Amino acid sequence: MKFQGRTATAIILFPEKRILLIKRTTPPFVGFWALPGGRSEPGEAAEQTVVRETCEETGLEVEIVRKVGEYHEVGKQGGCEYDYHATCFLVKKVGGELREQKSEVSEIRLFNLDQLPEPLAFLHAQMIKDFVTQYSPWRNPLLNRNEGDQHRGDR
Repeated sequence: MKFQGRTATAIILFPEKRILLIKRTTPPFVGFWALPGGRSEPGEAAEQTVVRETCEETGLEVEIVRKVGEYHEVGKQGGCEYDYHATCFLVKKVGGELREQKSEVSEIRLFNLDQLPEPLAFLHAQMIKDFVTQYSPWRNPLLNRNEGDQHRGDR
């Protein structure tokens, strides 16, 4: 089986240098930790996908802060081939309550950036690394004033 198409993933920041990861129950990468996200529906923009998928998988309503990058994820894992064109976004929570979507997610957990599980699904470790390198609110003292400010600012 081959999975392909456009996908979008979300980096959701929480206080104390933590991000939210989900444990996948769908192929490829069953049982791996990953950023929330998923495949785009026909005609759906990546920005719409990341908001929809994040809500479906985590229960959180989010708003995009900025695009982290675009990635080509291609390979084979667990007997499944995949060829995805992924867009990763930094998002902030604007509503909702944390809950697992049982059909695709077995667990949701916050991880410190310096204690992420390995390996992560797809190119998610690279996405997180790119985020930290390009835009880390913890590296900018002006953004550390309070949690709300943590998600604002331009580079």
